[in-house]
Amino acid sequence: MESRMRRFVLAVLAVLSLSVPARADFIKNFADWQRLGPDGQAAYAMAIFDVMTVVTADNKYTAARAMGLRACGIGLQLKGAMVAQAINVFYRDQPESRDATPFVAFNGYLERGACSPFINQMRKEMGLPPMKSAPPPVPGQAPEDQQPEGQPQ
Repeated sequence: MESRMRRFVLAVLAVLSLSVPARADFIKNFADWQRLGPDGQAAYAMAIFDVMTVVTADNKYTAARAMGLRACGIGLQLKGAMVAQAINVFYRDQPESRDATPFVAFNGYLERGACSPFINQMRKEMGLPPMKSAPPPVPGQAPEDQQPEGQPQ
């Protein structure tokens, strides 16, 4: 059922993006993000997550990131609201970055934060160096409960 919801969200975002010519990242900053409201944020955040778990571009590094993010989503039982909360925490903790897109916030607090142990495991299995040191994930713990140890690299 959840995969149907993801497909629906991606389809809605695709249709919405058609109405905004040549602007793939139409939520450009914190103000745009806030205007989405909680349900819109959850849908948009999960769409970012879903896209990041499939984009590999025939590159070992992006493939390791995608596989690590998938493992993170399963391991932490991530839901759209949880991913949106991580983005909100980024904006709260980094007020100077409020002109950044939600994608940058996702990268800062999920890819480089709570999901980095999963990504690093995949990188290790593929013979790649780790992204950065990160604490081991706690299964089922939400990203807002797992604060990263510092700024993204």
